[in-house]
Amino acid sequence: MASEIAVGDLVQATGHAGPWKVLEIRQGLALLEHHAGHRLSVRTTTLSVVRKASPSEAAKPVVDEPDSPTLFD
Repeated sequence: MASEIAVGDLVQATGHAGPWKVLEIRQGLALLEHHAGHRLSVRTTTLSVVRKASPSEAAKPVVDEPDSPTLFD
């Protein structure tokens, strides 16, 4: 059920290989990230929880990773 899904949870999205980590939930959509760095936005009704996040994981803000250094850095 969508109300059980929270930021930081690992979920399985219907029709997509997973698991995915929930980064954000807004207006019935969840922003997910795969361990390989791929992102996906899906309706929360298509998700099932694989593992609930610990309270410390859910409290961490989402931070963009810095760009990788280039040959010229």
